[in-house]
Amino acid sequence: MPVIPKKYSAEVAMPPKRLMRRLDGDMTEYLPTVNVLSISRFMRDHKTESIYYGRYSADSFQMFYHKAKKRDGGSTGFYGKVKKTDKGSLITGVFRKPLYAYVFAVIWTLLFLLSAGGAYGSGAAKTAYVILAVGAAGLWLILWDDHEKYLRMYLDRLPRPDNKEEAGNEKT
Repeated sequence: MPVIPKKYSAEVAMPPKRLMRRLDGDMTEYLPTVNVLSISRFMRDHKTESIYYGRYSADSFQMFYHKAKKRDGGSTGFYGKVKKTDKGSLITGVFRKPLYAYVFAVIWTLLFLLSAGGAYGSGAAKTAYVILAVGAAGLWLILWDDHEKYLRMYLDRLPRPDNKEEAGNEKT
């Protein structure tokens, strides 16, 4: 459950421009927003296919995964930067939910805490406990998803630098 952002770093055997071209070819361009209608339209258009989507700029990118037949607009994404290295590129970034998912989770929690407090204050302790349980279950559903593994799998499949040259130089 990616409540706390998880860091990721990997060296790739492609120069930054080539890496960004590959991302452009593998991703459908779309950046999730708070606009529910926009997300709904995008998910409906790609209802039957599992795709990677996101957006990139010169040295950074955001990547998300949409699973076929799911409505997963607030799912975990990868927010990364690309830097040039001697052997290609270095990808660094974090896996986390979009900011609006965290904002919604805070609002959800406050509403249920206020409702439970009101119920408890009026003498309905059992009702307050039920409200808290429903709120906690909803919060868990808001923050839980398994999309990090799909994004990590994609990033881990990018070609890595070959260390055979270094091994050959050490032997001589």
